[in-house]
Amino acid sequence: MKIQKRHAVIPLVSAAIFSLLYLFAPFRNVELRVYDTFLGLKPDRPRTDALLLLDVDDRAVAQVGVWPWPRSYMGDAILRLKEFGARSLVFDIEYIEASPSGVDVDYYQRGLPRDFQRSFGDIASNTTDLLSAVIGGQLGRADATLYAGELSGLIASERDSLLEKTKGLARDNDAYLGKAMALFGSAWTTLNLQQKPLEGEQASRKDLWSGFAYPATEAVNADRSGMVDILAPIRPVLEAAKGAGFTNVLIDSDGVRRRIELARKVDGRWYLQLIVAPILDMLGKPALTVQPGRLKLTGATFPDGSSGDLSIPLDSSGAMLIDWPKADYWDSFKPHLSFYALSHLDELERRLDDALMALASSEAWLYPDAEGSLGEAYVGLQSAQGLIDEAGASRRSALAAADESAFADYLGARSAIKAAASTFIGSGITDKLLAASEIAATSSPSSAEAIREEAKRVSGNAAALASILTAIDETRAVVSSAVKDKICIVGWVGTGTTDIGVNPFHGEYINVGTHAAVADTILSRSFLRAASPAFSVLVSIILTPLLILGIGRLKPGIRSAMGFAGVIAILAGSYAAFVSTGLFIGPLGPALAMAMAVVVREAVDFMGAERDKRFLHKAFSTYLSEDVIAELIEDPSMLKLGGQKKWMTAMFTDIRGFSTISEAIDAEQLVKLLNIYLSGMSDIILEHRGTIDKYEGDAIISFFGAPVDFKEHATLACRSAIKMKRKETELNERFLADGSAPNPLVTRIGLNTGDMVVGNMGTEKKMNYTMMGNAVNLAARLEGVNKQYGSWILMSDATYKETGDEFLVRRFDQVRVVGISTPVQLWELIDFKSEATPELLDFLARFEEAHAAFDARDWKKSHKMYSALSAERPDDGPAKSYIKKCEVFMKKAPAPDWDGVFSLSEK
Repeated sequence: MKIQKRHAVIPLVSAAIFSLLYLFAPFRNVELRVYDTFLGLKPDRPRTDALLLLDVDDRAVAQVGVWPWPRSYMGDAILRLKEFGARSLVFDIEYIEASPSGVDVDYYQRGLPRDFQRSFGDIASNTTDLLSAVIGGQLGRADATLYAGELSGLIASERDSLLEKTKGLARDNDAYLGKAMALFGSAWTTLNLQQKPLEGEQASRKDLWSGFAYPATEAVNADRSGMVDILAPIRPVLEAAKGAGFTNVLIDSDGVRRRIELARKVDGRWYLQLIVAPILDMLGKPALTVQPGRLKLTGATFPDGSSGDLSIPLDSSGAMLIDWPKADYWDSFKPHLSFYALSHLDELERRLDDALMALASSEAWLYPDAEGSLGEAYVGLQSAQGLIDEAGASRRSALAAADESAFADYLGARSAIKAAASTFIGSGITDKLLAASEIAATSSPSSAEAIREEAKRVSGNAAALASILTAIDETRAVVSSAVKDKICIVGWVGTGTTDIGVNPFHGEYINVGTHAAVADTILSRSFLRAASPAFSVLVSIILTPLLILGIGRLKPGIRSAMGFAGVIAILAGSYAAFVSTGLFIGPLGPALAMAMAVVVREAVDFMGAERDKRFLHKAFSTYLSEDVIAELIEDPSMLKLGGQKKWMTAMFTDIRGFSTISEAIDAEQLVKLLNIYLSGMSDIILEHRGTIDKYEGDAIISFFGAPVDFKEHATLACRSAIKMKRKETELNERFLADGSAPNPLVTRIGLNTGDMVVGNMGTEKKMNYTMMGNAVNLAARLEGVNKQYGSWILMSDATYKETGDEFLVRRFDQVRVVGISTPVQLWELIDFKSEATPELLDFLARFEEAHAAFDARDWKKSHKMYSALSAERPDDGPAKSYIKKCEVFMKKAPAPDWDGVFSLSEK
């Protein structure tokens, strides 16, 4: 009853401990790591293709300059996105402070010089015409005065025009960015939610940012944000933006971004997270209901054309778990487009304009043209020059009033410029210009060098023009495929960016990718949920006791395996639920509670079992080998009172003439001698998994194959016998050297294999583990039979047949020993066959030949052969014993009906 109560209390205490740990952040953080692991193991899925990550990366910085750039660059990029059909642009860049005014570098470097050239060219041309007319007498004094007044008016007009254009060089970059956003029409900017009211100019922007609230139906107490104000971008940006969203994020206590709030309430209105705002616009501006535990979108139209309601699950903090991709920022979502591509396209078009202008201003057009085709090409270049000016004017007009028609004119002009350049390259005019230049150089040797230099410039400009056209086509193809119909998210991702966070898979993840992951989770409808820790507590309290009590009657090994299988099952079940339904049920508490319960239960049982093991070890170590004791400890039931019938091998040993030795030395010396001898012999038996039954004076009675079963008991008994004889030699050298014994101690050993009864005999209070049976008696008789054959180790045929070919033996007679009527074939165990010398093997082979003659009752032949063997080895007792038997039979032969079995009268 005590054990049952203890086993019931252990899982309850374990479950309680790990349930209480949910109250502490460090434990919850570990559970979050389990969540991260499950998310990482979750099979990946295709990610949305509705997004484009527009990267302000190192390549772009190398092209444009050190970040942050003048905001005009972003304005130029916005126009490119509009040109290539981007769906919308989301700024993950805050424009909360005004930036310095800038210079329209493109106009300063290219447009203004052209305007000066054109103005002064017109003035110079009119002046030349007037002077020529006056000098030629074509104009009178009055007319000349009139035309001079008109010329003065032209000069004043051009002066004023150039002055205005020069003033235009100073550009308000913030206003320029705002105008580009207004023209684009679908730009979304940032809001930064504040926990304290703002002051000054930043507070005055409320009239604009309040218009970016999303109409929502609110459930009671749905908002817990505690935000009271919003830090919005500067007015030019706010006024031009289509919408805005907040960039505030939730970071878990371990510093990892796993979830994000999609909507927050400020000043009584709901505002959406930065990427959620354009996503809802993309979904058709569905009705929004904010409820505890979810956001409901009613009447959404999805990118695949389907429509319906969408419920976005939220956790207890009102945030959505993000289904993060496993890859890093660069590989998480495709496509990426470097901002470099947009700025590079701007640069290529500027270079295209420069190349066309350089070709149009070449003096090569003045050279004689045999075919008359250069004039037409020149007119085409002049037309392209006009298109360049037209494109610039249309672009400025489009920006000034967000004029779609003017922007279309701009794009048309740019397309016409590119077409004109392509026509020029494809027409072969360059070769004709070069040919005309060479003719002119030949005709005017004094100007030949200058003419040829100009020809080189023409050739170089034409080659540059062709190269630029190719680069423009390639870049436009890349940009077009990346931008078309995409929600573009722009942010600084270069080496120096500090906008880096931690997500479940990466210690450094560029936070621009967070918006893409949020958008992907919503558009893919791949929502994740986390069950309350209370659910994990419930699982712990129910499953842990059920498992621990359910496996209580199993064996310890199976019990432990089943217990830890339960731990694995909890982890696997939690993972399976996560993968199949997106629901994360925290497995850490239940798994650890179960593991602890299994370990503590086994530890408690182990301590009790260890006491039993120590008792068993102490009780049996004196007559069982360590490995046998180990097996008994594993299964103590083998030692129950009563016997078992087992097939095993018994060994009996005795010292020849020990009584003579005992009479020659005193009792104390005798005990010491005997202890040394018995220790040496017993150690060998135990090393070979034998069991010491008892000691009877100098005799050792032992057996192999019990209490633990093993098949090789006969082999191990024979190995023990051989090594015991070797140990005997070692001990005798010691005894004779130190005078411990007057004579050598010589051991006779008997071995037999057969059915024996073995077990604990006696009473519950006093028992002895022993063996009995005819097979045991035969082993005892065989030890004594050694005397009659002059041998040292005798074994029965049953033992011989189980030992295989490992040992060197010789065959003796079949005998009937005292008390046993069944004939027994005798075998002498000599040594290991692998260690036998050739001489010994030859001797034994001749012994077998002599024995065959003996079996054939050829007493004389046998006598002669045994005599030769005895002469060769005078100490060989068996040869001498057979010589005597031959001499007896030579005098008196046995009866004709003798069966060849010797009946022995001595034990």
